[in-house]
Amino acid sequence: MSIEFSKEIEHDYPFMNNQDIHSHSLRERIHFMSRFFAQPHAVGSIWPSSRYLGRAMLQNIFLKEGDVVVEYGPGTGPFTAQLRPYLAKGVRYLGIERDDRLYETLQSRFPEMKFHHGSAEEVSSLLEHYKLPQASLIISGLPFANMSPDLQQGILEATSKALSADGVFRTFTYLFSGLSPRSAHFQKIAAQFFQKMKSDEFVLLNLPPAKVMSFSKKEIKNY
Repeated sequence: MSIEFSKEIEHDYPFMNNQDIHSHSLRERIHFMSRFFAQPHAVGSIWPSSRYLGRAMLQNIFLKEGDVVVEYGPGTGPFTAQLRPYLAKGVRYLGIERDDRLYETLQSRFPEMKFHHGSAEEVSSLLEHYKLPQASLIISGLPFANMSPDLQQGILEATSKALSADGVFRTFTYLFSGLSPRSAHFQKIAAQFFQKMKSDEFVLLNLPPAKVMSFSKKEIKNY
């Protein structure tokens, strides 16, 4: 599947230059690496996500005025930068970041966007706190394959409650971690709340190479 990204953003929003969208400062990269070695359960890679992965994460996503986007673990902001243009179209954004320093960096780099310093498990209460409806899109940069089963369960259950009936939950994993027991557990738990929307998309131009997964909300029937 192609990961060609619409030129609409670059055409409609000329204030977004390549450096703004794609770059990470050396200081951010070093901090990202230090977090990986200190907290591998919270950071899945030694290097921030590439623009190619960012494009794949937003492939075929159509947002309209009033829609809410929630981003888990924005990190250095590679996906955030590509989501920012939608604010001009009336889309509302909430990013949830646990790392103190990255949270402060995000606030400085994207002052027009809303960030919360906390956990993705809080997403439902945060939407209520900020007076936002259920999200049309939840996009995750969290390393589910490195998380404990309990944390996976907590975040996925919260995500199901926070996602609108026709919403999209999109996340990714690294190819080398796809066969790990915790990755298999993630797939099992995800199947309780969501259904796959399409085939997984592989992004080789990322360090490490990644696989993007898209889910829709599973209809829960009461018997």
